[in-house]
Amino acid sequence: MKSNKMEEAQKHSNKIKKKHSMSKIRREIDKFRNLKVLVIGDTILDQYVFVWPKGRAIKDPILSTEYKYQEVYPGGILAIANHISNFVNKVKLVSIVGDKNSRVNFISKSLNKNVDLKTFTKKNSHTTVKKRYIDYARHNKLFKVEYMNDKPITNDLSNKILRFLDKEIQKYDLVVVGDFGHGFINNEIRKKLGEKAKFLALNSQSNSANMGYNYFNLYDNPSFVSTSEDEFRLPLSRRFEPIEDVVKEGRNVFKLNSFLVTLGKHGCIFVNKDKIFKAPVLTSSVKDTVGAGDALYAIAALCVYSNVDDELVPFIANCAGGIAANIMGNKESVTKESLLQFVKDVLK
Repeated sequence: MKSNKMEEAQKHSNKIKKKHSMSKIRREIDKFRNLKVLVIGDTILDQYVFVWPKGRAIKDPILSTEYKYQEVYPGGILAIANHISNFVNKVKLVSIVGDKNSRVNFISKSLNKNVDLKTFTKKNSHTTVKKRYIDYARHNKLFKVEYMNDKPITNDLSNKILRFLDKEIQKYDLVVVGDFGHGFINNEIRKKLGEKAKFLALNSQSNSANMGYNYFNLYDNPSFVSTSEDEFRLPLSRRFEPIEDVVKEGRNVFKLNSFLVTLGKHGCIFVNKDKIFKAPVLTSSVKDTVGAGDALYAIAALCVYSNVDDELVPFIANCAGGIAANIMGNKESVTKESLLQFVKDVLK
């Protein structure tokens, strides 16, 4: 099975190599440098607790583990902002933190220096933390504990954010939204983003905390949408149909001009107007899938805005996702140098 996947990846890489030189791909990525980007969405801190599984506890039917160490990574919109900031001169990041253990100092230090952070504070809330317990030896995830208040923000806070966005949005070439559905972006903010953004890139995530309540079609007329396969199927209630048919239906139902659907180990599908491009995964190794979709989305949004050749969009995006899939959580971000090196290695 793996050999078939790698044969498919090699065939696709050869096709790209014949039509697009390394110097051309470098020029395409260089287009991003002077973009003015506003990034908005939910702050998530990913806490990884590494433990050594010891076996079943004697007195209870539970797994007994030995604590080794832990690390905290900037996740959610923080990760997206860091990825993008490695390709553009400056990024404006708008997000929300809690008034209890806000972790603002950690957040500020975890962002790249060219990310200008603007936070709003949600009362009676913790800054969202997702704590995962990890098998120290194999790096398998054992279980997760979430600290969050995902109830909607108050009208007062919403109005404060709307006033800020009114003044800020039109200063930027594109707005990149990472909506994780954790109580920040409400209908009024969605409407404001749709009305004011010159180019609206959207990833509206379905996850265990918001399943069924945070679909991408809550936004009007986004310029570009990136979703997982399940996130695309759910609003259409198309569970078993071939994904190619679902993509065509979704394009018409939601009136999408440009969108990308990630298919996990099967790669991704990119649609721009009436053109459809399918690209396979480009790596056979996976360390941690957390954050891989965010990296893919961040780079794809820059590609689409910059009118990168349609065939290159899913290829470059998959390269970014392949890099991120081999980083533990969001411990590191995808850089221009690492992306170009990955592309070069793939095209050898």
